[in-house]
Amino acid sequence: MPERPRLPDGAGLTLLEGPEAAARLYALAGAEEAGRGLHLRGADLTGEELDGLTLAGCVLEDCRLTGAGLRRADLTDCVLRRCDLSGAQWYDGSLLRCRWEGVKALSCNLAGARLRDWDCGGCRLDGLRLDGASLENARIAGSSLAGANLAGLRWKRLALEEADLSGACVTGARLKGLDLRSCRLEGLTAGPPMQELQGAVVDPIQAADLARLLGLDIR
Repeated sequence: MPERPRLPDGAGLTLLEGPEAAARLYALAGAEEAGRGLHLRGADLTGEELDGLTLAGCVLEDCRLTGAGLRRADLTDCVLRRCDLSGAQWYDGSLLRCRWEGVKALSCNLAGARLRDWDCGGCRLDGLRLDGASLENARIAGSSLAGANLAGLRWKRLALEEADLSGACVTGARLKGLDLRSCRLEGLTAGPPMQELQGAVVDPIQAADLARLLGLDIR
């Protein structure tokens, strides 16, 4: 199981709240240097363009970034707590040693992103786009990825614990060796002839559901 990264909890960080936190984030998006050692709470940057935002050693708490442009945004050693990233465009970005706690990221676009040492717990990620992304040493626990696009996902040391993958697309994502026994797999879609699922670890009930995808009549 991937190790959970040790990350800041807010102690000793510079606290900025509401409009002040939003203004700092907006300014950092246009700056060349990274924002460091910040605890940003309650910022609302709905629909704002924050391309190239770089943060290191920061905590974002109860921030609203719905529909925001986060292309090529780079977060290192950061915690996102109860933030809303729904509809955010974060493709080709990167997350290094980051943790998401109770994050809502419905239809967030992380296509082509690089996620390393990423710990994600209790999150709503329905419709999340991770097509073409790469995950290394990542853990997703108690989270919903219903209808997520995982096509072409590349992974190394990935733990999925009680994750809802119902209706997710895994076309071109090789799942050999991935333990899916605690996950929901109803309606999972993959390309013919279901090569993506070869070698995946499932329980007998899941095996019966997956067999129906192959057109087998189980009686």
